Amino acid sequence: MSPTAPEPGEPAAKPQQQQPWQPRRNGYALAIAVVIHILLLAAVLSWRSKAPPPPKPRISEISIVEAKPPPKPPKPPPLLAPKLTDPPPPNVPLVPELPPIEAPKVEPVPKEVPPPVPPPVVAPPPPPVAAAPAASSAVPPKLFEECADSPDRPMVAEVYRLRNGTTSVNEMRRRKPVKTVCLAQLDITPRDHRDGFPGLDVNEWFGLDIRFTVNMPQDITMDIMLLSDDGAVLTIDDVEVINNDGIHAASPLMETVKLAKGPRNFRVRYFQGPGYGLALMLGWKKPDGKDYQYIPRRLLGRPPAAQ
Repeated sequence: MSPTAPEPGEPAAKPQQQQPWQPRRNGYALAIAVVIHILLLAAVLSWRSKAPPPPKPRISEISIVEAKPPPKPPKPPPLLAPKLTDPPPPNVPLVPELPPIEAPKVEPVPKEVPPPVPPPVVAPPPPPVAAAPAASSAVPPKLFEECADSPDRPMVAEVYRLRNGTTSVNEMRRRKPVKTVCLAQLDITPRDHRDGFPGLDVNEWFGLDIRFTVNMPQDITMDIMLLSDDGAVLTIDDVEVINNDGIHAASPLMETVKLAKGPRNFRVRYFQGPGYGLALMLGWKKPDGKDYQYIPRRLLGRPPAAQ
C-alpha cells in the first residue's frame, strides 16, 4: 500500500534511517551460500570421478549346429547252426533221452468205481438164423416172452407195478408180481423210455426181479459190470455184489468177484422210474481182459424154483 500524503497542516514524516548493521548481515549470507554451492559442486565431481564406467553392451554370437543322428549299432555276427560234432555250449544242461515209461499194472479194486462213460459190451456172435424179412415189415423180437412158450430163455423175471415216486428196488418187497416172463440175456442197451421193453406193456414205474444160474466150469476171478437206467442191484448166492440203485441216467458199476466152480445163483432187481430212458445190461471179463462181454448163454440156466 502506497504511503498517503500528509494532511494539510500536519508536519511531513521523517524519512527512516538505515541501520548501520543491515548491509553487513546480507554480505555474510551471500558468502555462506557461495561456500555451500562450492562444497556441493566438489562432492558431485568427486562422486563422478569414483563411479565405475558404464558396462559395455554384450554381443552374443549364436550359431546353429544341426544335430547328427546317433550312430547305428553294429550288426551282430550271424548265428551259425551248431554242428552235431561240436560240444554243447557252456552252462546248458544236457537232456538225456529217457526210456519209455511203461504203465503200471493196477490191481482190481473190490469197490464200486463208476467210470465216466459206459464201457463197451461186445456181444458174442449170434447163431446163424434165417434171413429176416424186409425192414418195412420186420417186427422187432420180443425181449420178454411167456416162460412156457420159450424154454430156451433161461432168465426168469417177475414183473411189478410200482407207485409213482418210487426211488429204490426195495419197493418191490411190499408188492406182489403181476406176471412172470422170461428173457435170454440182460442186453437191453440204453434207449428212449417210449420204446419200452418189447414184450412188456409198461414203460415207467415198474420193476423186474430176475433170477438165473451161471454154471462156472472152474474157480475163477471175474470183473462184473452192471449198467442200468434207473436203479439195479446184483446179488450172487444171496450176497450183494453191485448196488446201482436209485433214479439216474444209464451208468455202470463194476466189481471184482471170485466165483467158485459149479452153479452160482444170480439175481438182478431192477426198477424203472419216470420216463427219459431205459437200460439194463450185465457183462463180465477177466481182470486182464479189454472189453466186457455178455455171459455166454451156454453157462446160463433157469433158477431151481422155476425148473
